[in-house]
Amino acid sequence: MPDWQRSGDTSVEVAADGILDAPYVRVLSAIVAALAAVFHLQLAVPMISRVAVSVATLMAVGGSVAHAEDFGTLPNGATFMWPRIFIADDNGDKNDPSDPDALRFYFNLAHCECSRQMPGLASSTVSYELSITNTTNTNRPAEWYVGNSCNDDVQRPTMCRTLPAAEAEPIGDIDSLVTPTFYTVNVSSMINGITVAPTECRQDEGNANIWVAVDTDANATPDFFSQRPMDLGKFQEVSGFDTRPPPLPTDFDAVGGEKSITISWEIPTDRATDLYYYQALCMDADTQAPGTDSPNEPKYQTTSTVCGLPNNVTLQSAAPQTTSEMDTDVAAPPQAFVDLDKAFICGDQISGTATSLDIDGLENGKRYIIALLALDQSGNATGVYFTRTVTPQPATDFWEDLHGRGSEVEGGFCLLAETYGDGGPITRALRSFRDGTLARTGFGRALTRAYYATLGKLGPVVHGSLALRAIAAILLAPFVVFALLWHVLSLPGLLALIALLVWRRRLLALVPRRLAFAGAALALLVPSLARADEWSPYWDEQGSSETSLADEERVKWHAGVRIGPYTPEIDAQAGINAMSGMGPYQAMFGNYYLDGKAHDAHVYQWLPMLDVDRVLWRGFGQLAVGGSLGYMQKSAYAYQEGCDGCDANNPQRPRTKAGRNTFRLIPLALEATYRLSILDDDYGIPVVPYVRGGLAYDVWWLKGPDGSIASVCKDGSMNEDCPKNKALGASLGLTGSLGIAIRAERVDPSSARLMKQSGIYHAGFYGELSFARVDGFGSAKKLSVGDKTWFAGVDFEF
Repeated sequence: MPDWQRSGDTSVEVAADGILDAPYVRVLSAIVAALAAVFHLQLAVPMISRVAVSVATLMAVGGSVAHAEDFGTLPNGATFMWPRIFIADDNGDKNDPSDPDALRFYFNLAHCECSRQMPGLASSTVSYELSITNTTNTNRPAEWYVGNSCNDDVQRPTMCRTLPAAEAEPIGDIDSLVTPTFYTVNVSSMINGITVAPTECRQDEGNANIWVAVDTDANATPDFFSQRPMDLGKFQEVSGFDTRPPPLPTDFDAVGGEKSITISWEIPTDRATDLYYYQALCMDADTQAPGTDSPNEPKYQTTSTVCGLPNNVTLQSAAPQTTSEMDTDVAAPPQAFVDLDKAFICGDQISGTATSLDIDGLENGKRYIIALLALDQSGNATGVYFTRTVTPQPATDFWEDLHGRGSEVEGGFCLLAETYGDGGPITRALRSFRDGTLARTGFGRALTRAYYATLGKLGPVVHGSLALRAIAAILLAPFVVFALLWHVLSLPGLLALIALLVWRRRLLALVPRRLAFAGAALALLVPSLARADEWSPYWDEQGSSETSLADEERVKWHAGVRIGPYTPEIDAQAGINAMSGMGPYQAMFGNYYLDGKAHDAHVYQWLPMLDVDRVLWRGFGQLAVGGSLGYMQKSAYAYQEGCDGCDANNPQRPRTKAGRNTFRLIPLALEATYRLSILDDDYGIPVVPYVRGGLAYDVWWLKGPDGSIASVCKDGSMNEDCPKNKALGASLGLTGSLGIAIRAERVDPSSARLMKQSGIYHAGFYGELSFARVDGFGSAKKLSVGDKTWFAGVDFEF
C-alpha cells in the first residue's frame, strides 16, 4: 500500500551562536587550525570560526529547497500548498520517491513516450498533493496549465497551454482542498509543454512548470495562479526532466583477451559531461545464448521496459579496429539486442569518463556478438553493435609468468600455520608454547582445548574470503604477541611486565625524573640548558614550564598519514632474466610495448599508509605501540601467447590489448615506536627523531585478465580441472623505520592554542627511511613483498 501519510519537507533554522557551540564545529575548527599550523597558513581564529560556521550551516540545512509560488490573491487570504509529489511504480501504485534516482528515472524519454502514446497510463503519471489553507467560500473550479509566464495575461496565449481532462485530473472545487487531495497529471504533458499532440517527446533538459489557475470573480479570465516547479525540493540535485539521450562515443574497438573482451572508445567532444554509465551486451554467435550466466540489472529505461511498446533506442553499427581470422561478419544486430534484453547484459562501467569496459567470464576460442550502450544519469541510452564478432584469446598473466620462471611461491592462508608459515619460526614458537608451556598445567591444557574448540575452527571458514583472512590476521596478532611473551618470560614475568606498564607512573615517581638521562648528557647539554632557562613555551603566554609538562602528559595518541614509492621485492626473490635484464615484476609492470610502440611506466607505485600509535610511557621521550595499514595496486596488460617473441627473453615482449592483470597489496604491521620528543618538550628544538619496528603481515592477491584471481596448475599441467595454486595469500616478516618528525605548529601560536583546546597538542611533518623484509622469513613458498624505500607525511599528537 502506498504511504499517503508520510510527512512532507520541513525547514531547518539554525542560529549562528548555536552552531559555534556545537561539538562537531569545535572539532572542525581545530582540524582547520591544525592544518593551518602545519602548512603555515596565517588564519585568524575568527576566520576559522566563520569557515566552520559556514560548513556547519550547510551540513545542518542541507541546501535550499524549492517551493511553490502564488500570483494574485484568493478570498479570505487563502493560499495553495504543494507539499508532496508521488510517482507510480511498475504496478501503478503511487509512491513517495525515496531517492534522487527514482525521480531521474521517471522524468526521462521512456516515460515521456509511454505517457504520450498511452495517455493516462498509471506508470507514466505524476500525482501532486494539493491543499488550501482555508476556504474561500467561492466554490470555484481550477484549471491546470503547463508552460512559462502563465500568470501573464499577454504571454499566456503563446507561452502556456491548458491541460484537458485526458491529461490532468480536473479540480472541481478549490474549497474542497481544505482536505489535502491528490491529482494526477501526465508526464508527457509537463515535458512537451505547449505542444499539442506532438509526434514524439521533445528531447531536451529543463524544468517543466505546472500551474493551477483560478477565476475567482467568474469573469472568464483567471486571476490567481499557483506555480510548482518540477524540481521537487526534496532532492536538490534533481533540477528537472532529461529526455535527451547522451552523445555516442567514437573510435570504437573490441579486442579478445584471456576469457574476456575489452571494448574501448574515445569520449566525444560535445556534451561529454552527459555520459554517466556504460553497459555491454554479448551473445554467443553460435548458440544465440547470453555470453555469461550472471546478467546485471539494466541502468537504462526504454519504452519496452516501461510500458511494453517497441523499443525507442536504435543501435548504430560500429566496425572494430582489431580483428582476427576467427571472427565473422555481423550483418544486423540480433533481436535480443534490438529489444535490449537484460538477460544479455554482460559488463558494466560506472564511470562516465572511462574509455574502456571489460567483459569477463567468457570462453577462449568462442566467437561473441557485442553491443555497447552509453547512458546518462536518467537512464536514457544510445548504443552501437559491432559488425564483426570478437573472440577471447589466451594470455599470460604475471602469476603464470612468475611460475614459468621456476618460482615455488604458493598462495593460500590458514589461521596460524599458513598465516605465519607452517615451518616458520613463529609457528614453531607457538607450537613450543602449546607443547612446552600450556601443556604443563591443567589451566594451560584447558586454554588449548578452548582454542581448538573455537578459534581453531575458523580456519576453513575464513579460507574463502580475503577480507576475513586479513581481519583474522589483525585480530590474532595481539594474542600471538601475548603468547610469545608468556613463553619467553613465563607467566609471572609477563604479569610483572604488565604491572610495570600499568603502574609505571607510580614506579617511576620513586626515581628522580631525569636521573638516568642527566648523568650521561649533562656535559653536552649545558649550553642548551642555559638557553632553555630563557625560553618561553609557545603554548604558554605566562612562560610556565609546568604547563608544557602537563601538556605532554596529556598526549595519549600519535597518528600520521604518509606516502612513498613502493616496489615489492619479487624480482629479488624470483631472479633476473639474463637476456632481458628484468625480473618478472619489472617486466610486467614497468615499461612495456604495445603494437610495437614503447610505453613508459614506473615500476614503483605510490603507497599511502596510516599509522596509529598509543603512547604507553614517557620519560626522556615517548614509547608507543600501534599499527600501520596501507594499500597499493599495479595494473598492466597481460602478455600475448603463441607468437614470435612471446617469451621472457624478449625485453619487448608483446602484450594483449584486452584485459589487464592487477596486483594488489595491503601492508599491515604491528610495531613499537620510540620518539625522542625531549628535544622539543624540554629544549624547544621542534625536531623529534624516532625509530619504529615490528612484525609485518602483508596481504596480496593478483586478478588475472579475466577478472578472477589468477591461478596456475599445481601439477604443471594446463588442464582446466587441475588443482589450482591461486595468486592470493599473505607473507609475514619484519619491518623497521628510522625517521624525523618536525613539530610545525609553533609557526602560528594562535592556531596552536586553538588546537590545544580541541585536544590536539602537536602537528607537523615527518619523513622516514623504511625497510621491510616480508617473505615468510626466507620461505621460498611465500611471496617476497617487502621493500627498502622512503615515506613522507603529516602527523598529529593528541
